[in-house]
This record gives sequence, C-alpha cells and structure tokens, in this order.
Amino acid sequence: MSVHESTSTPRSRESYARFVRYLLVGLVGVGVNQSVLFLATGVAGISYVIGGALSRLVSIAVNYQLNDSWTWRDRGEPGRRAWTVRGGKYLLTRAVGVLVGYGSFVALVELAGLHYLLANLLAIAVGVLWGFGASERWVWRADESRSSAHSPEGSTGGPNGRGSDPAAASRRGIVTRAGGWLDAVVGRGRRIDRSTWSVLALSGLLFVGFSAYTVVLYREFQLTGADFGSYVHMFSTTLNGDGFLLQGKFRPDHPGGEYWGAHFSLTLLVFLPVFALAPYPETLLLSKAAVLAASVPVLWSLARHHVSDRVAGLVVVSYALNPFLWSAWAFDFQEQILLPLFVFVAFHAYARRRYVAFLVALGLAMLTNEFVVLVAGAALVGLLVGTLRTGEHRDGLPFIVAGAALAVVLYVVTGAVIAQFSVASGIPKRVLAVPLQPLVPGMRVSAVDLVSAALGDPDVVVRTVGANWQRKAVFFIAFLLPVGFLALYDEVSLGALAPFLLFAWFLSSKPAYYQFGAHYPLYLLPFLYVGALRVLARGRPGPVPWPTGRLSRHGVVALALGLLLVNAGAFAVIAGGNTQYPRTIDDDHEATLRAAIDAVPPDASLVVQNDVYPHVATRSDASFVVAPFEFREYERLYGPISPDYVLVDTALGRDHWPVTVVEVFGDRLGSEYGLSRYEDGVWLFERGYVGPVLGVTSDAPAFRFAATDLRTGTSQVVGDRLVATVSGPDAGNGQLWYGPYVRLLPGTYEARYRLHVTGSGEEPVVALNVAVGRDHRVIEREVVGDTDGWTDVAVRFTLDSLTGRVEFRGAAAGGEGVVHLERVDIRYVGRPSNASTEGARAGFEGR
Repeated sequence: MSVHESTSTPRSRESYARFVRYLLVGLVGVGVNQSVLFLATGVAGISYVIGGALSRLVSIAVNYQLNDSWTWRDRGEPGRRAWTVRGGKYLLTRAVGVLVGYGSFVALVELAGLHYLLANLLAIAVGVLWGFGASERWVWRADESRSSAHSPEGSTGGPNGRGSDPAAASRRGIVTRAGGWLDAVVGRGRRIDRSTWSVLALSGLLFVGFSAYTVVLYREFQLTGADFGSYVHMFSTTLNGDGFLLQGKFRPDHPGGEYWGAHFSLTLLVFLPVFALAPYPETLLLSKAAVLAASVPVLWSLARHHVSDRVAGLVVVSYALNPFLWSAWAFDFQEQILLPLFVFVAFHAYARRRYVAFLVALGLAMLTNEFVVLVAGAALVGLLVGTLRTGEHRDGLPFIVAGAALAVVLYVVTGAVIAQFSVASGIPKRVLAVPLQPLVPGMRVSAVDLVSAALGDPDVVVRTVGANWQRKAVFFIAFLLPVGFLALYDEVSLGALAPFLLFAWFLSSKPAYYQFGAHYPLYLLPFLYVGALRVLARGRPGPVPWPTGRLSRHGVVALALGLLLVNAGAFAVIAGGNTQYPRTIDDDHEATLRAAIDAVPPDASLVVQNDVYPHVATRSDASFVVAPFEFREYERLYGPISPDYVLVDTALGRDHWPVTVVEVFGDRLGSEYGLSRYEDGVWLFERGYVGPVLGVTSDAPAFRFAATDLRTGTSQVVGDRLVATVSGPDAGNGQLWYGPYVRLLPGTYEARYRLHVTGSGEEPVVALNVAVGRDHRVIEREVVGDTDGWTDVAVRFTLDSLTGRVEFRGAAAGGEGVVHLERVDIRYVGRPSNASTEGARAGFEGR
C-alpha cells in the first residue's frame, strides 16, 4: 500500500467534488426528462412538442432543487425570496446554455467538419462546462454566504450554514442526506486528488480521440462487416423482432445465422439497451470508446493500491499509450472490450480482499466470450500457484478454487449453448494451421481431438511449430515491451498467456492471432498489466530491484520518456499489421455509393462486400460475403443464395472484397443478375434485370463514353466528335485517341464504337484496341476500313481479374482516310465460369 499524497488545495478539491456532484445531478435530470416525456407523450398521448417542453421544465426544476440543496449546499442566502432569485438566475443560465450548446454543435459540424454525433457529444460537454461555470460564479456566488460562512454550523441553526429557516430545512433535508450518501458511493468527492483528475482527463481525452477516429473510419468505409457490421445487424434484428442476434453471414456450421452459434457472449447484451436508445452504428463505436476509456481510471485505482502513485501513473500511461491497445481500439467493435474493465475490477477487489466481488467480476469477464473462459481459468491456476508459493492472500484460496470451478462450469455451459445454435461445434477448420487442416474431416473439430491427431504425426507438429516462428517471436517481444517483461515474472500473466499462445502459435495459422492484431490483444493485455503490478508490488522479481517506492521527478520523467520510446518501438512492429489508418474517400464517390444503397428497396434482400456492409447492416435482409469457401459450402448444404440485389464497389481501395462477391456468384452475374446501375466503380446487380445499364445518380447510360471523354492523340475535337485524318508512311504508328482508364470487374464485355470511316483504298484505316495496364497491353483488336456511313463496331473482350486502366483506343491501321468517332458504349455480358480472381488477389493490373 502506498500513501497517497495530494498537492491540491482545499478549495480546488471542493471545486472538483462540486463538479462531480453537478454531473450526477445532470444525470438525474436526464432521467427525469425522459420519464416525464414518456408519461406525457407515450402514456397520456400529449403532443411530443408539448411533452418535450414540459419534460424540460420539470427536469430544470428538479436539477435546480438538487443543485441548491446538495451541489452548492454551503452557498446562498436563506429564505424564500433568495431561493426564488437563485431559481430565476438558474433558469436564465439554462436558456443561455441551450444557445451555447447549439451554437457549438453547429460550429463543430459546419466549420470543423465533425460527425454530427461526435459534435453533439462535444457540444454537450461545452454546455456542461458553461452551466457549471455560470452556476459557480453567478447563481451560487461564494460572497452570498459570507455573512453566515464565518459562523459554525450550530450558530446559524442549520447544518448548511444558511440559517434556521424551517422552509429551507424542509426543502433540503432529504436531498442533503441523499447527497451525503452519494458522496460516499462515489468515493467521497472531496478526496479526489489532482493525480486522479489527471488520469480522468487522460481517459476523457482517449474517449474523445478514439470516438472521433473510429467514427471517421466508419464514415470512410474502412470498418468491416465481419467485426462491426455484424454487431450492428445483431442488435438491429433483435430489436426489430427479425431474429435473435443475427450476424448477416452465410455460415454453414450455423445456418440460422445466430451469433451464439459461433460465440457465446452473455455480456454482449449489455449494449442492447444502449443501441435501443440510439439505433445507429456510431452508438457502438462511442460505447466501445467509453468502455475502454473507463478501464484507464480503474487500472489507476488498482495500480495505486499496489505501488506508489508515481509508479502507478507510469503503469497507467504505459497502458493508455500501449500500441496494441490502440490497434484493438481502432478495429471495429467486439464484445471483448468489456474484458479489461472486468479484469481490473476483479483483481482490484481481490487485492482489497473483497473476494465475492472478485468472483462476480471475473465471472462476468468469462461471460464475454467462450475463449476467455480458458484464458481466465488458466490465470486463476496461476493465481493459485502464486498464492501457495508466496503465502499471500491465503484467506482467498477457497474463492480462487471456486473461480476455477466456475471456469469449468462455464466452459461446459458455453459449449452447450453454442451447440444449441450450431450444427457443428469446436474450432473452425478455416482458422487452423495449414499442416493441421488435413487432419480435420469436417468443418469444426474439438481441441482434444485435434491435439490427439496432431501428436500422432510428429512431422505435422514440427511443421506447425516452425511456421513463421521468426515473426511470432518478434511480435511476442514487441507485445511484452510496453510492460517491460514484468508480466513474465508473475504466475497470473503466465497462466493467461499459455492457452492463447498454444492456440495462436500451434493450432492456428491466422496471422492476426500471433501478430496480436485486430482485437486479440484485449484477451491478454489486462492480465499482463495485473501481473506487472503484482511483480512491482513484490519489489524484486529477480536480481534487479524495481522502483516501487518514491521516485524523484527526474526519475519519473526518464521512465516516462523510456515508456514513450518503448511504445513507439512496439507500434513500429505492428504498423504493418492490422492497425487501421484513415484514408479520404472522394465526396462525390461517397454520394454515389450511398445513392446506390438508397436505390435498393428497404424490404429487398441485398448482398454486399465486407467494407460496405456496416452501412447497410440495419436492413433486416442485408448480408455480406467474407470467405468464398464458406459461401460455397453453405450453398452446397442449403441451396443457392439468391438475393434481390448484389452491390459491389471497386473504388473503395480493398480489391479483394468486391472480387470475393463476384467470385462466389460466378456467371450468375450477367445471366441471372443483370447489371442495372453503374457509376464511378459502383456496380448494382438486380435479379432478373434485362434493361439498359443506367447511372446511379442519373438515368443516363452508365457505360457510355462520349468522344470528348477520351484523350486526343492525333485526332481533334470537332463539336461533340473526334476527327482524325490518317495518311502518310508512318500512319500505322499513330494513336488517334486513348483512354478513359476505367476499372472493371472480372467478366466479359462488349465495347461498341459508334464511328464513320472514309477510306481511300482497300487497306484498313483504324484499329480499335482494348488495352489494359500501365503498359497499355492490347487484349483485343478489330480493324475497320471504309464504313460507308455511321455504324457500330463491336469488340468483345474478357477480363479474368479486377482490372484497372482499361482503355478503348483508336490507332492508325495502315490505310489512308478520315475517322469520325461519336462515342463508345460498353455492355457487361457476364462473368465466364472459368474466370480467375488470383490476379486480383495478388494485385490487379495497372495498380
């Protein structure tokens, strides 16, 4: 235990406490506002306009009474007149606060360009600060109570220094007692020291920063359907009554689509009422930021229980700036975000010998995901070993054993629940290491059967362990750097690491596991920091002493700089992994994509690519394609998937996502599904459509390129046409026109050139070339001589992969004459069944 010191003054501590009480009163006011609005509009049937005004007036009145009786209970003159004057001032500050908040909201959206939800959050914060400042300095001014402040409580006849006015006492009695109880619940606000406020400020900064960052990622179509859109769809379908936690995936092992067919997470339901209040995808991102930010002050409470405040501060900074935490934070949304909070609360309760709370929090941690049961159970085994070895907390041994027993029970229960929603349980074959996959006959396998089969073939074991071992070692070292390898000295951390590394390094070949990418660091980071704190509390894990006592300011600065360098080094290691980086999408293209989404009727079934799915996931009949193998296996077992619409976007930057959709539908695109809309890389296929291909934002022909859309070579623009005179001995080498450098999906196309050629002989005058790539490689060619008037010349070509820089060129063919070009029309014929997507996966032509 360390002695907590504070350099803050009594006045600053009281201001901090007052602000906490002010925030709590505000939360009460929100509840009153919502309740009155529901009663007035939802029950009594009054217009929401009148109900909204009434609810605001009632909440303002309640807030004023609570603030007057509790938040500023030591200020203000007694008497009904003074109370009424303060009420008028308070009402005026609320009116001004509305203007300040609304003005800030508009400025943040229009001038700063922030998302409206984030801007509203920040505007609320501005309004809160305004309201508190105005109340502190004007409504309840300190000088109002000077006449009574110098007297002891008893001399004024009241506990709050306001005199003995019976009416005032009756108004304040219950509220004051309730306020005192709340002070005790929140940890006696007057004791919140400057260090704690600094940690809270850091937590708030992380919340705001990652809220903005992840919302930007979402708006720029950089979050995925697999780990974000699925959760949006789960909550939407559950709330709308369309199903229970439906993911929107085509999974052959649980064809019903319920999330519990793949993972069991009871704590995930905590977010359901939050999403119900604000059913928007951004709600989940803000919730994730709030939960992970809340783990920072909880870790601070845990850390300062074990070590001095300065060392605890370094541990908290190391956690808050940990690049592996940041990579998990920026990656979509997952139920594991609750894990750090539960683990820190559990071990904080354990350190204070509150063992029942320890069991409850750890049980909640294990209910976040079935794999956490293994990690937490192994950590409990490590805790048991450490307790027996050191003799500390021997009174907690029965609870540790009970926790281990709970882990066994939950392991059985989670497996049984998953089996109820799935036709096959166990580890999915697709995530296993490549040498192990031939040992699995079905789609899933149990860990026991897999290990038994692997041990029967030593060669498989050797090849599995040796796969990518250098990369695994580098990432493991980088993962331990921010906690200075301290966790390796503690049994809790070692226990948690064991099952994860066994799965990630031996059983699986998925890079995100052993590179600790995506959200997977959340499984281990809280246990690592718990272990590091336990080591620091012991003071000497080995021959090297650790600075658990008082540190000089120079020592703190040196260690802080060291932590920054270490985190920077770890970040450099994971920079090439799954960390998300924002990229700007052209506003016009975003408008086109959203217009294509809106063109699909709300009740129609729709399949999209992975990075588009989060933006359509609130639709009850929307789904997406993740892996071609699973999609085909699903169709093999349960029949063809035939949505009303298929939407892909080839301009978002991740080439494999649109190609995956085209690959699984094969030659059905172009036959069963006609291309109905196209514009700027956005392709909308409609089942049974046989009409012309129109644009997305207009009804103009989509694949029509006017002559003026092409680039001139030796030709000239005459009105709306290109005119070229072909003559001379070098005529065969001239480019008459070229462009327009479009990007096309795999498939067969027909380019129709509308032209008029006047030739002076039998030799062909113009060669119509379809070229691709930066080297302008010609893939199809058609030569044309004298046409005797305007005609359409068709050139059919096939692309085997997603291809960029497609050109429709005109070149001199050797003869002499004059060429007039009016336009080029492209028709999507369909995707041949033998088309390959390997080129797209390796990198499309012309990249």
